[in-house]
Amino acid sequence: MKKLLILSNKVPYPSQDGSSIAMARLLENILALRTFEITYGALNTKKHFKDPKDIPIDIARAINLKVFNVNTSPTIYSALNNLFFSRAPYHSIRFFVKPMIDWLRGFEKNQFDFVLLEGAFMGDYINEVKRIGNHCTLRAHNLEHRIWERTSEAGANPLKNWYLTLQSKRLKKFEIELVENVNSVWSISEEDKKWFEKFNRKTTAITVSIQQQEPVSNLTPLACFHLGALDWEPNLQGLNWFLTSVWPTVLEKIPNAIFHIAGNNPPQHLQSEERKNYIVHGRVPDAEEFAKSHGVAIVPLLAGSGIRIKMIMNASWAIPMVSTRIGAEGLFNENNQGVLLADSAEEFASALIELLTSPEIATKLGMQANRHILSSFGPKSIQENIASAWSV
Repeated sequence: MKKLLILSNKVPYPSQDGSSIAMARLLENILALRTFEITYGALNTKKHFKDPKDIPIDIARAINLKVFNVNTSPTIYSALNNLFFSRAPYHSIRFFVKPMIDWLRGFEKNQFDFVLLEGAFMGDYINEVKRIGNHCTLRAHNLEHRIWERTSEAGANPLKNWYLTLQSKRLKKFEIELVENVNSVWSISEEDKKWFEKFNRKTTAITVSIQQQEPVSNLTPLACFHLGALDWEPNLQGLNWFLTSVWPTVLEKIPNAIFHIAGNNPPQHLQSEERKNYIVHGRVPDAEEFAKSHGVAIVPLLAGSGIRIKMIMNASWAIPMVSTRIGAEGLFNENNQGVLLADSAEEFASALIELLTSPEIATKLGMQANRHILSSFGPKSIQENIASAWSV
């Protein structure tokens, strides 16, 4: 069997957040090819700490897993040090840690046939990776610099916007150099692929696969929700826009509508407001149960790149959705694919009001999105794309 090394900035199981789901599904699809002996090196950060014992037994037995418990959390000191004494992007350099460097240096030259970097934030290991692997592939979850470009463009704080613009420029330079240095790139979306192809012609779009799921049976009436990390700036920015510019309009038309917000690490300022009909749940134990029991999903992203894994999961459960076009980028467009798209506050409110007041339309749209996702993101086609991209 051919030898494959995968490096990631988090342990993929339990796969609850978007990037973990993307990592887990890719690993499962590669294992299904029965072609590789897999070594998997994963950072286990303080922010996303996971117990390796929670990895499914069949996965744990199928790979050689090495986990590094590290603290990559940003601090004021490290951010200032990076700002004044480095030109490296702060978003990536935090994941370049000595334990993983030492581990990689223990491998022999060309020990692996293939090395897969799970995301650009593992790009600082490129020199060691090229020494120990014959072929290095970047699996790009996003265009990282584009996320922060868009975040700064939509932001209201001038100082914060300046800092994010600086970091996005550093990230762009870093991503270009990384893409040019790897042997191939797997873009998670066709939209991002266009950018990567400019710097590496060996770019393939390999998205996230999804299995048939049990669809939601009954939509909770007059309810909507947002499910996503509440310590990620683009999510908070979109939520703030929704709560201040969209939700008041919805309540004018539907005074008894309820909005539920769930996700890890909600900031102190984001608290439930009974008089404004929204509830902040924080981390929920079961994302599927939460999504299926809180009505219509909203995706009010004003900044982002790649694809929203949560939207794939919502569609797999036939949950109706309203999204900005940036939120749906790479997944849904206006061609009857089952998601209502709106970029202005007025359009977004109108679309949400329609779904909340017309459950039959909402249910129909959810099933439409379900059919679209299953036809476009089935595991068989993803596995064929992987085998073709590596010619295995």
